[in-house]
Amino acid sequence: MLNTTSSNSNLFEHHVKDLPFVYGGVTGKGVIRQCPEDFIVDEQLSFEPSGEGEHVFLQLKKTGLNTDSVAQTLAKFAQVKRMAVAYAGMKDRHAVTSQMFSVHLPGKDSPNWALLEDPAIKILSTTRHRKKLKVGAIKANYFAITVKDCQLDEQALSDKVNEIGRKGVPNYFMEQRFGHYGHNLTLAHQIFSQQAAFKSKRIKGLMLSAVRSYLFNLVLAKRVTNLSWDKALGGDAFILNGTRQFFIENKIDDTIVNRLLSHDIHPSGPLYGLGETAVCGIVEGLEGAVFDEYTVFCDGLVREKVDVSRRSLRVVPDNITLENVNETTKRISFNLPSGSYATAVLRELFDTDIGND
Repeated sequence: MLNTTSSNSNLFEHHVKDLPFVYGGVTGKGVIRQCPEDFIVDEQLSFEPSGEGEHVFLQLKKTGLNTDSVAQTLAKFAQVKRMAVAYAGMKDRHAVTSQMFSVHLPGKDSPNWALLEDPAIKILSTTRHRKKLKVGAIKANYFAITVKDCQLDEQALSDKVNEIGRKGVPNYFMEQRFGHYGHNLTLAHQIFSQQAAFKSKRIKGLMLSAVRSYLFNLVLAKRVTNLSWDKALGGDAFILNGTRQFFIENKIDDTIVNRLLSHDIHPSGPLYGLGETAVCGIVEGLEGAVFDEYTVFCDGLVREKVDVSRRSLRVVPDNITLENVNETTKRISFNLPSGSYATAVLRELFDTDIGND
């Protein structure tokens, strides 16, 4: 079990860097995010707005802004409270991203959005819907990532991109989830150890998400190490591709193996919380060993009444392509389902530095 010796100690700084690779490590190195245009994200909702209702839906493009700051700008311009603005998912700040926001305007006409004067925000289209936009209502995100100053083995990179397209990558939670240098985890450990209260609902949400993500990553790391992250073990719970629904299968037969090979289903890992474990046998033992080592985190999640859930151990990028922009610049593009991280794909290819960050 971990012990925190001071408020400045950073127990989890290298967590993501220490996670095991699947394909033998990176093929070389490069620089990402030298400018926002190097990291492009386009959100694809899981539904089509109806065209009528109390909620104005705004598809916009933002550059160099975080999602919450855009929501605040929209609320101020529409003269509504911040809680009247919603979005389906957080998007990177150091990027050019397109995504949908909803603004609740019951019985009101829309303001003239063309008068919104912010060079970092461009309104692409507007429509209406009967309900506000809910977190997670995303089918997929498209990524186009430019990697500059590359020093790598060209053939190895091409081969590995093709292999990732066929087999996928571990569905790790990445640095964004844990705060700078793992700060969210360190703070959560201190609060849980002292059985103290969180200062705000927002901080509480960040801490609880970081802790569950950390435990998930540790389980997934064990499955990567024993080569079962994309294969079936006795007692596994399998998630249907593109959904959060899962089922348990104690007997692994050819049908399960073939469904895994076709990416129709994926092995799942735990998002720890209250409730019965969905797995048994070998998998229950593997997951339980992680929980036993981090009882401070597990007890804290139970104390906060977080419900147990599952997450796919594997993510397979759709339509992954590699483009040679010039001799030292590559562009990787692909689609990922909601909740998966582009940097989880990138880490299997490049050792990347952050430019101008």
